[in-house]
Amino acid sequence: MFAILSFTKDYYNHAFLEMLQNIPDMTWTPTIPERFKGMSQGDVYAHFMPLNVYKSVQTEQQESVEGNAPITFSWLDYIKQCMTVREQGKCGSCWAFSAVGSFSDNRCIKSYTEPHTVYSEQYMVSCDKTSLGCSGGYISKDVVFLKNTGVPTEKCVSYKSGKTNVTGSCPTKCDDGSALTTVKSKSYRSVCSSENSIKNAIYIGTIQTALTVYDDFMYYKSGIYQHKSGAQIGGHGVIFVGYGEQNGVKYWDVRNSWGTGWGEKGYFRIIRGQNECNIEHECYLIEV
Repeated sequence: MFAILSFTKDYYNHAFLEMLQNIPDMTWTPTIPERFKGMSQGDVYAHFMPLNVYKSVQTEQQESVEGNAPITFSWLDYIKQCMTVREQGKCGSCWAFSAVGSFSDNRCIKSYTEPHTVYSEQYMVSCDKTSLGCSGGYISKDVVFLKNTGVPTEKCVSYKSGKTNVTGSCPTKCDDGSALTTVKSKSYRSVCSSENSIKNAIYIGTIQTALTVYDDFMYYKSGIYQHKSGAQIGGHGVIFVGYGEQNGVKYWDVRNSWGTGWGEKGYFRIIRGQNECNIEHECYLIEV
């Protein structure tokens, strides 16, 4: 596991916040988010894939997605009803939320599920034995699980680990005792070979990705995030939903799994085109 100074003291530091607020030419606004106020370091770090897990990920061979994606694009501007901000709670299940979230998005985008159907992150957390449940997972394994096993709907198997921080046993029936059936993806493509490849892939559907989280990311409120200060905390699975440019600064639109009260209504923007925090290192288009 990763090293920390104290697992029990309050994570947030007002001196660190003031330092961030005084950095010139910042493209983002720092704060202490309500969602994390009063949490200990242990509580905060539990949200992420431990560094030893995250850094052990073996990247699949990447392909270049060809196409003519526009200069700016976001699914939030086109099919916002297909985008649902979820809440992972205190379980380190971001890996499942990014995989199942993108799968749910793309089925909705393809009009397989109208209105938007949310699929079960809990089923992946409890049943994907190649990952570590609430202790983290591998996005390269998630896409295989979706293709080979699939997931039921959230209505069938609801999310529980966010309250308990317990991975739980793999269910064989829906919560109400009815028969459990899963829906599988058709395939997946590793698309982080270049900025243009990612843009072209996003023009097809939302993309599962991950980033290295540093201390300063935990102070994000709004704007275009760029790492400025602080140590690495862990890896975090998220979803590319679009891209754009503001005042000459290129960015990715990204959906998080910390509820709508965090960041920009559950989303954040991050510098595009320079593999900021490794967010352009490994990502997957989940084909439905």
